[in-house]
Amino acid sequence: MKNINLQRTIDVRCWRVIGQVAKAAKRAELIPVLLRARERGATDVGDFAEHLLFESGARRVVAQRLLQIAELYGLLEQTDRRYGLTESGHTALATKQVFVPGHGTWTIWASEDPLLATPIFRVEPWAEPTAYDEVWGKERDIERPFEKLPRWIRDAVGVVSVPLVVGGTPLRIDHLEDEGEVAEPEGMLRAAWDVSGARLRVDGTLDGAPVNTAIDAPAVGADAVWMQLLQSEGLSPQWDPTVRALRVGFEEAASGERESMVRGVAFGRPNIAGLRVFDNTTVDGVALRARSATDASRWAEWRLRARVRDYATAERFSAWTAEAVAPFSEFHPSTPTRQALADAAWRARTDRPTPSAWHLVAAEDWRL
Repeated sequence: MKNINLQRTIDVRCWRVIGQVAKAAKRAELIPVLLRARERGATDVGDFAEHLLFESGARRVVAQRLLQIAELYGLLEQTDRRYGLTESGHTALATKQVFVPGHGTWTIWASEDPLLATPIFRVEPWAEPTAYDEVWGKERDIERPFEKLPRWIRDAVGVVSVPLVVGGTPLRIDHLEDEGEVAEPEGMLRAAWDVSGARLRVDGTLDGAPVNTAIDAPAVGADAVWMQLLQSEGLSPQWDPTVRALRVGFEEAASGERESMVRGVAFGRPNIAGLRVFDNTTVDGVALRARSATDASRWAEWRLRARVRDYATAERFSAWTAEAVAPFSEFHPSTPTRQALADAAWRARTDRPTPSAWHLVAAEDWRL
């Protein structure tokens, strides 16, 4: 078995919603504020002005402003005029990123697809149409359907998301109104999961913006996925884990498979537990093994006959026999001797003997 690759289209939904969204930014001027609060356990205006601005009197206004900004961003919290780090503040120090909140109307692209670590993967500001446009302009005949946001969107509030669009910055939704205007996603995304390589990539476009992003693959092993694929096609009873191959009868194998001992197995819309349905796929290079000793003997003889493409000298015939029976060593199959094959070929001859018949009979008669 080589690679298992599963793909599907991601169902993208889109809303315009009033709320507060914080986007990651490098606010270098706030990092010393947070460091001082961590060093001291808490800081205040005088302490900050004296130790970081080097002037406890004249710089108090600047110190107060920086502390208030850090509090506004949720990085510090004030108790008795002293400012201590919040959890967001600790995270900002660790990542050197500050989430700067903004209030307004936002276009949100999201999906409930379980392949995605977070459901929201793009947020952009949206300008409401003017009153003139709604009454007299291009917006007057457009219906604007509103609906209550689904629970899975509301559950994403407070969760840091990494946008899928190229160049997108991490964001955090702090608040959303209960209802939003339904909008067209204007784009399509495809997820490609390389199960064997534990890699997942999302490609496509969102509102004209390109998407080509590697994200964390599902935490399910290739063996577990493979067993579910086999079960979906009723093939699990044929799978032998000790040799990692499908057990098949001789008649069930096509001529190419009898020689290569591998098969491409097709799976129709496989459903992987917890990850839903994927597109039709084929897994190439699935190893085949004989189901029984009888199948092994017939298969080995077929492979031996298929190798007679030249004069069957004793040396060549011995090598051909070894190659023919090699995949079936567990059954110790017997194969016809050169004389037996030559006799059978002579009896089955026509007015024009086949090349393989001539190669066998001639070699036997001339004792090559």
